[in-house]
Amino acid sequence: MTSLSELLELIRICEENERNEIIECSICVEEYSKSNFQKITEKCTHNNNICNACVDKHISSKMNDKGDIVIYCPYDGCGNEFEFNDVKRIVTKKVFERYDTLTLRKTLQNMPEFKWCKNASCGSGQIHFEGDNAPIMTCEACNSKSCYTHDVPWHEDKTCAEYEEYRQGADAATTDYLQQKTKACPKCGIKIEKNEGCNHMTCTISSCKYEFCWL
Repeated sequence: MTSLSELLELIRICEENERNEIIECSICVEEYSKSNFQKITEKCTHNNNICNACVDKHISSKMNDKGDIVIYCPYDGCGNEFEFNDVKRIVTKKVFERYDTLTLRKTLQNMPEFKWCKNASCGSGQIHFEGDNAPIMTCEACNSKSCYTHDVPWHEDKTCAEYEEYRQGADAATTDYLQQKTKACPKCGIKIEKNEGCNHMTCTISSCKYEFCWL
């Protein structure tokens, strides 16, 4: 008859052998112990043969490609989305800091009272609770003035009503040009003009700097 101590020792050996089991990563084709293959997301129910390092690279790559935080499990046929705690658990500190920053930016941008400073060299933003009732918004970081209502640098020589009239009159003359010569940054939406032959674009807004292909 097996004693309790012998049974516990047998369980310990089995668990240790399981941890030391060697698995080949289906992406990098390197071999690692089983401890390097975490559950990818908490919702995933499939076995995992993608190593932690490759999952980290997958998340980092998606953030660089899209500048967004909607990222899905790389396992074929899964489709589960990474939650905040999934990312924090599995990626390196550097990748998580970028993810955390993008999460904060997305949260702020979904707040109707929040606006980014329109000074391209600033990169700060703030909540302007007064809204359209007090359209002049002064950046707390650089003191630049912008228009809350129109989300542009403050139009010193025009009231909001005058600027709106001017903008509507200018739209007809500029729409064709904007459609042909500019594209919106996929991350922040600012219009960017292509002035060189290369299709590799970088947003000029300092708080964004998103890179994308013009095509």
